[in-house]
Amino acid sequence: MEHRAEHDTLQGPASGAKAELTSNAETPETSPPMLDVHAPHEALHTWKGFFIHIATIVVGLFIAVALEQSVEAFNRHQEVAALREDLRQESRQIIADARNSEAAHLYEINWLTTRIAQTQLAIRERHPIGPRGTNDMPNYASPDIPIWRSAKSGGRVALLSKEEVNAFAEIEYVQAHLEEMEVAKNAARYSVKSFNREFPPLANGDPDLANASSEELHTYLGLLANAYEAIAAYIHWLRIISGAESAIVDGKMSLVEIYASERRVAGGDSLKNFM
Repeated sequence: MEHRAEHDTLQGPASGAKAELTSNAETPETSPPMLDVHAPHEALHTWKGFFIHIATIVVGLFIAVALEQSVEAFNRHQEVAALREDLRQESRQIIADARNSEAAHLYEINWLTTRIAQTQLAIRERHPIGPRGTNDMPNYASPDIPIWRSAKSGGRVALLSKEEVNAFAEIEYVQAHLEEMEVAKNAARYSVKSFNREFPPLANGDPDLANASSEELHTYLGLLANAYEAIAAYIHWLRIISGAESAIVDGKMSLVEIYASERRVAGGDSLKNFM
């Protein structure tokens, strides 16, 4: 009995320990508790955050687009202002060039008037033509529109208003006619020079027409008259472009105002009786 009691006593704690180990083995170590998700509440919270996030992105995009458009508008404004100023400067330069060119060509017109009268007198009285006067025609620069043509070829014309485009298109139209008149004028001058080269030169380089026949003098008179008419036409278009540009410089961009300015400046042409 004692041995059994002792055996029981010895087995008791061991069995208890074993039972405790078994219990511990069967029961896992304590792990974090799982989240208790309340679907309705969390769903509402998630959708609200989602919409807030989307709204933030949209507002941010609107702000970015607005800033970009503001920068583009500012740059566009600066570009338009610069182009308009460049065109105004070109208009002023054209007016100055047209006036200087007109003065130079009026000098040539006066020279031709005298020479034509000399030739007519020689033909009428059948005597040799006298020496021609000195022709010291002043230097000049022909009007040109490089800034407008550059803006047009570069697509910058779209920056201007329709009225401005029409105004400068009128300038381009007049400039084209002016250039045609310049070609005709230079051709007429060349014809006179070619005729002069058929005669021996004097000491001062002028052609010696003392022995020119009546027929040759008639040819010479015709060439002088053609040169006069070509130069007079060129002067007329110089005045037209000067009138058009004067209107633009004064801020008058409508075609009605430009046409009126062209007529005012080119009208009353003192050369019309010779045309």
